[in-house]
Amino acid sequence: MRRVVITGIGAVCAGAQNKEELEEICAEGKVGIKKCSAFDTAGLSTDMFGEAELSSDNRCYELIEKAGSQMLYDAGISSSYISSLGRRCRLFFGTLMADSDSYTKHSKAKAEGRAENCLCDMNGYAYYAAGLFGVRGSVNVCSVACASGTSAAGMALRYISSGRCDAAVVGGADPLTLLSAYGFNVLRAMSSGICSPFDENRDGISIGECGAFFFVEELEHARARGAHIYCELAGFASGNDAYHITSPEPSGKEAEATIRRALESADITADKLDYINGHGTGTQLNDLMEKKACDLVFAESHQRPYMSSTKALTGHCMGSSGAIELASVIMSMQSCRPIVMPALKDPIEGSEMFRAPARIDISFAMSNSFAFGGSSASLIVKRYTEEQ
Repeated sequence: MRRVVITGIGAVCAGAQNKEELEEICAEGKVGIKKCSAFDTAGLSTDMFGEAELSSDNRCYELIEKAGSQMLYDAGISSSYISSLGRRCRLFFGTLMADSDSYTKHSKAKAEGRAENCLCDMNGYAYYAAGLFGVRGSVNVCSVACASGTSAAGMALRYISSGRCDAAVVGGADPLTLLSAYGFNVLRAMSSGICSPFDENRDGISIGECGAFFFVEELEHARARGAHIYCELAGFASGNDAYHITSPEPSGKEAEATIRRALESADITADKLDYINGHGTGTQLNDLMEKKACDLVFAESHQRPYMSSTKALTGHCMGSSGAIELASVIMSMQSCRPIVMPALKDPIEGSEMFRAPARIDISFAMSNSFAFGGSSASLIVKRYTEEQ
């Protein structure tokens, strides 16, 4: 199989306008979750959201434009270059809430007695991204709830490693919306303040927004153009526990199975992992399930890698969360500074795996996404070396 590397990164989220600022907030514990100004929070259980610094009326378009332009610049390429690759370059776009305003407008029209069709077109945002970046190959939309961004990266890995394409634009965007806010409010799943993943006293999620994009290439393709290589995508697996629409299978066995398949895909054992970026939403059920899954995976290991959640800093960025979390993992790998969880006071079951070290040297990292509907995805990231 061909080796797959990342050569360009763009990232925008709460508290960070680029990948360097993302690394800073993650390493220094600068929480981007604050009082929301994007919409009226009256009627919600909280006014604390992970709001990015945006200026346009269409937040999703702006997230795509900002993160995408950064990715092109960072990779040292242009949309014309991507167009020159023809069908050998594809787009993999992960999102959940991209066009949710359509639902909101429909609900308002229905309440006012006006007859309107509800046409939600997440593909429209993907095709906008494809046009912006010059992608002439196939456009692939991944929408498997909050595992969408991680799944988009995993699909790109599979397509490039198997020779179906040579390069890909990979990423996602999800804006803050009233639909997601009221949805999680009805479920009573939102934190009253700032979320605290993997803490015994966690009380729910903090909703965020982000845009994150990557230029992903086959290794020799990247070498031929003299690209700077950040890391290698080494393994991926996805699954579904078929348990409940909003609750994870509580034993963690299904999540464990996805993690083990991802490790097998990367041809490594669990003890090779130096860091885990957990899904870590801050809800009682999801965090405990993920902790149990890791207990099963590392049952025979003498030590466990450090594990944290980027959501403690950015909020839960819905379908695109896996994209911004991949960016945070790569930047932590580059800087050797751990992604911290400043709100963590009392780790689940007293586990020391959630205690941040002063420095972290990452050869292999894993990023997990365990979503509503039972969807799961685990991605293995490897520090790039000339030798395989």
